[in-house]
Amino acid sequence: MNKVPIQIMDLTTIKAVVFELSKDIVPSRFENAQQVDSHTLQLGFRTLEKLTWIEISWVAESPRIVQIPPPKRHGDKSTLAKQLKHLLVNLALVKIEQTGFERIVKFKFSSRPGKEIEKEVVVELMGRHSNILLLDRTRKVITLGKQIKETHSRLRPISTGDIYTTPPALKGLVPKLSESFQIWKENICLVPSTFKNCLKDTYQGISPALTLQIASNNYNEAINIIHQSVTSIELKTWEAIYKRWKKWLVDIENNNFTINFNGPTDFVVWGEVKSTIDNTSIGLSLGIYYSNKIIDRKINSIREKLKYNLQKSKDDEIRKLEVQRLLIKNFSEYITLQSKANNILALKSPTKKQIIEAQNLFKEAKRKKRSRKSILNRVEFHKKKISEIEYCELFLDSLMYEDDEAKKNKLDSLIELKEEVEEYICIKKNSSKIKSNRKKEQDSTIKEIQSPSGLKIQIGSNNRQNELISLRKGKKGDLWFHAQETPGSHVVLKSSNGLFDDKDIELAADLASFFSRARGNKLTPIIMVPIENLNRISGSLPGTVSHRGGKVLWGKAERAAKYFHQK
Repeated sequence: MNKVPIQIMDLTTIKAVVFELSKDIVPSRFENAQQVDSHTLQLGFRTLEKLTWIEISWVAESPRIVQIPPPKRHGDKSTLAKQLKHLLVNLALVKIEQTGFERIVKFKFSSRPGKEIEKEVVVELMGRHSNILLLDRTRKVITLGKQIKETHSRLRPISTGDIYTTPPALKGLVPKLSESFQIWKENICLVPSTFKNCLKDTYQGISPALTLQIASNNYNEAINIIHQSVTSIELKTWEAIYKRWKKWLVDIENNNFTINFNGPTDFVVWGEVKSTIDNTSIGLSLGIYYSNKIIDRKINSIREKLKYNLQKSKDDEIRKLEVQRLLIKNFSEYITLQSKANNILALKSPTKKQIIEAQNLFKEAKRKKRSRKSILNRVEFHKKKISEIEYCELFLDSLMYEDDEAKKNKLDSLIELKEEVEEYICIKKNSSKIKSNRKKEQDSTIKEIQSPSGLKIQIGSNNRQNELISLRKGKKGDLWFHAQETPGSHVVLKSSNGLFDDKDIELAADLASFFSRARGNKLTPIIMVPIENLNRISGSLPGTVSHRGGKVLWGKAERAAKYFHQK
């Protein structure tokens, strides 16, 4: 399974965010806390001007402290969030502290600025050892993100009620501006290895991303340098690296931070390059970055599992279908038995024994004929299941094809499709609560575009959305489009809302072609039907319909693709 790479929030990024937050939310009044999942908290702080939200996560793959836009309400039942709300209520955030090259951030709270510190939220951003802890004035742990038992770490087990102890001291030298080029180079080259290993093993605060950033502004050049042995790097290159090293230390010392998304790594928060995000804070830019990356990772994970489950189910249905087809061949002998019985009875004077034999042959032929009918029913059942699976495969392909679609909408549609597959294909019944929550959000994830005349065109991204736009939300006067005799999305032109012309019809037909299995064809027959002429087929997947009448048009997927590129 392919993983979406996420740049870890390293020491430099932590310093940039802490410096920015210290200016923006110190002092401020703690206002709210909510937990969106088992390893992510969102905290709200009220200043005189505004309410600012930050997100703290201690998940191993992307531990972080970032600013976020005002979030939706989450995690009303979260014990950790409730404890924070109860224990930090009416307290002021008076200081955010990060010292040296440690990836530990301390949020300090008191009744008001200048008073004794009463509570402290400690955030440790250290990969799989990341955690969040709430301490009282004696530094006793009141609550924490995850308990660390002795079986997990003999070095530093920690749980509720323990006195907080800091993580083991960092290994390596402390980077210093006063260090000369010669001493710096000798330190790195003391135990020859690749540049990335030597730099990481020699100095504190070095991350894989920072190693690339210090090596060069150019990604390919940086990759080449960090994998070279320190004994083979030319003096000219060493001098250029040292210059960037000094620039990094100067920026850290002077809090000269910016954010750039065009460097050798996903983002860089130091250096001379100006911010590529105008009027957006570093913390908020990083919040958007991590949000998008995490959604991408979820999309990727769900997609791979869905592809696997659908293919597995399809292979299983094809195997069962082949078994039934073989049985049909074996049972075709009922005609032979029937003919043999007829031949016996056609004799001039059949004996009693022959008559009994003929009767038995007729019975056996009848039994085999009934079995054949049952097998044909099973053949049709397996064909139907394969067709339903192919519909789901089409929806999955269409969702992945649309790179420009809002990530959150894509994720919502993908989750809906996953639930459909579990409910109708893989038979994993979801709880009624989960279903009801998803149904509330369905309207917002429907894909809508505007026709040339300004009318809405709705496109289903899964079976439930097909049913929603065609049967539940469709109004008399709307027009329904679907690729003929092939799996595809329902497309509805909301012509009940106004006058339409031939351009609207053409675009809707092209979209029905584009969002179908016939996407690769130059021309696709598209059926256009007044929406009031649709009927749901009971016992089938949601959105499975029959129709009365209709007109066949020709859709061009290529035209629809050009339309999306022009948007």
